[in-house]
Amino acid sequence: MIDFLFLDKGKCYCCKKDEIYKYHLCENCLRKLDYMDSKYDLCGNICYSIYFYDDFMKRMIWDYKFNRNTSLYKVFSEMIYDFIIENNLSGFDYILGSPSSKQTIKNRGFDHIRLIVEDVAKKLNITYLDDLKKVKNTKAQHTLDRIERKKNLSGAFCIDKDLSGMRILLIDDLITTGNTCLEIIKELKDKGAREVVSLSLASERGKRR
Repeated sequence: MIDFLFLDKGKCYCCKKDEIYKYHLCENCLRKLDYMDSKYDLCGNICYSIYFYDDFMKRMIWDYKFNRNTSLYKVFSEMIYDFIIENNLSGFDYILGSPSSKQTIKNRGFDHIRLIVEDVAKKLNITYLDDLKKVKNTKAQHTLDRIERKKNLSGAFCIDKDLSGMRILLIDDLITTGNTCLEIIKELKDKGAREVVSLSLASERGKRR
């Protein structure tokens, strides 16, 4: 069961004090976000990131994932939806969020990425690719060195579905090294996907405007 925090009607979902301005955030909180709007190459794959992963964005994502401020999924889904529309990212057969393992979902109490991406999928009227599973419990990537990170994710994702010729939009909250995206893309392309475009809410990669 998802625990939506009580919020006064019309109040910012982040600071919970000031009036909503956009994306369920007040003008002051929105100004603290570092809009990056970056497009870059990830080993031959197109990748987009919306915001820079600065201290304020870190606090928002932490609050959402670990403090159960699950109302923030509406903030993030609207940001992602607007970015997709403004950048004309269309023609995809499927959309999906980077999946978490069953153990992670059990520990956290909800699937934080799926909650966001299902809302985006509904707005776009696009099918959510429900078949990709994370079948391996992995260690936190930031605790590992470059070689260990690749080993950690090897074989972590699996899909039993023919994706021949499909274009897929992959969404995650954060991209750092890109290893998670690449492992998912590899699995999707092994099943025939023609193109996988990645979009992250936040990133330390790419160029800031």
